[in-house]
Amino acid sequence: MSERPDVVLLRSEDEGRDPYVSAFERVGLRAVCEPVLSFAFPNQAALRDRLQQHERYEALIATSPRIATALDRLFADNEDLAQSWSGATAYAVGPKTAKRLQDIGLHPKEAEAGDAEALARCIVDDAPSAPLLFLCGNRRRDTLPNRLRAADVPFEEQVVYETRPRQDLSLSRSRRSSGATWLAFFSPSGLEAVEQAGSIDLAEYRLAAIGSTTGGALEEAGHSVEAVAVEPSPDGIVSAIQAAQADA
Repeated sequence: MSERPDVVLLRSEDEGRDPYVSAFERVGLRAVCEPVLSFAFPNQAALRDRLQQHERYEALIATSPRIATALDRLFADNEDLAQSWSGATAYAVGPKTAKRLQDIGLHPKEAEAGDAEALARCIVDDAPSAPLLFLCGNRRRDTLPNRLRAADVPFEEQVVYETRPRQDLSLSRSRRSSGATWLAFFSPSGLEAVEQAGSIDLAEYRLAAIGSTTGGALEEAGHSVEAVAVEPSPDGIVSAIQAAQADA
């Protein structure tokens, strides 16, 4: 990059105008996306078997946009399956996941829940009587399932995607004359990818996190996090970084 950015977003850039890059542009900050993870979907057959038991489940739980990707791949090849789930309730963490679920015909609920803890409270309050189908990745954290078990909420879990750190991650030294560049993390797995890269010194950056789960993982690893988004969204991370800059 010829011009060093104000913010490096450790995520894949969306097609077209990326909403996170655009949100920072609106407040005069230059942001770039740097993907740190790759994703694989090796369990499509097992997911299909679960989805064919539609009448068994009261709702889905989806904590990541990758869940929508896995579902979309199956629905594209099976119109009957897609139709059977059309309009079904899907508990979602964050507006991006909710939007992706809505795009494939589901009815997202509790999109304003900013993290797994908040979503668990919403689900417990709803007191579902039939099992929920909890779709997750291979590195999901224990917060949500532990809360559901503690409240005797019935659910069945299915891993539908695998998260793998990029093996070739490299960031240019990103200290600017006007101050250190922000490095924004979007998942605990992003920290693992950065640590595995070996050549990235987090002390050179100001650290931000998309939510409390990611922020907690960074702090548990001994890193100081200056900005944590209240809501996992473009405006949420922009507001958190702006507030931290104002306090500096």
